[in-house]
Amino acid sequence: MNWIVTSILGAFFQNARSSVQKKLNAEMSLMASTYVRFAFSLPILLIVFCLHFENLNYLSMAIQSSSFIIYVFIASVLQITFTLLFLYLFKFTNFLVGTALSKTEVIQIAFFEFIILKDYLNFYALLGIMISTFGVIIFSTKNLKNIVNSFFSKSTIVGLFCGTLLALSVVFYRGSMEFIEFTNKNFDKALLTLFAATIIQTSLITLYLIFFELNEFKKIKSNIKLSALAGLFGFSATISWFYSFSLVQAALVRAVGQIELLFSYISSRFMFREKIKFIEIIGIIIFVFGLLLVILNK
Repeated sequence: MNWIVTSILGAFFQNARSSVQKKLNAEMSLMASTYVRFAFSLPILLIVFCLHFENLNYLSMAIQSSSFIIYVFIASVLQITFTLLFLYLFKFTNFLVGTALSKTEVIQIAFFEFIILKDYLNFYALLGIMISTFGVIIFSTKNLKNIVNSFFSKSTIVGLFCGTLLALSVVFYRGSMEFIEFTNKNFDKALLTLFAATIIQTSLITLYLIFFELNEFKKIKSNIKLSALAGLFGFSATISWFYSFSLVQAALVRAVGQIELLFSYISSRFMFREKIKFIEIIGIIIFVFGLLLVILNK
């Protein structure tokens, strides 16, 4: 049951990181806001990596596998693209529909894991994923008519594509761990994959900012404390996700990880003291039922 605990932790820290990044989005460009989550988690990763492995030899052993490098690179680029596109969603007036449909990533992960990694889920676990995702969509949109009326809108297409990008990145990350054969320890595989991915992502976005958005570094410096916090929460969330991916199918992990929406909901209620709507209660009940089905039939 370790994967359930780490999945919930991943969701908790991801919600915390998202809250910080929302503040940063108002202060800097989308690319710069995306950058801080990777760049400021890298020093933390380096310290944890050296304390755990004592040196960088394990990383040099991992990158000797061309398949590992290819999978991590593809996953890293997909994750960056997803982050940018997801932030772009908020420019639409009906962005709630798009963000809700991006949550179909869990179903898409199950599909891509079967196609790419030849992993499959039993019927009841898959049914639980579909039910919980439906509950999340109801909870997020608060009105199913919005989805029907906006089904062919641009935000819907972008939202679904966001889900596809995230699903593929998760599957390629999990696949890359299978090419680390010199250790059988799941945490070792998770840490190696995360370290390699963060180096790639930080390097790519650094080059972009230098050539196209050099002034954004001043904005990052002006928001150094928030950026560092985003890095800390980002590291905590991602290492929790990656460790979970090394234990079970990613679709199961992300299904449990949808509990992030409940964390977000609770924090917003606590901060703004908004009243709960009946449709939101229905969405939560459906989500919890689907989640229990997933956990009990893993």
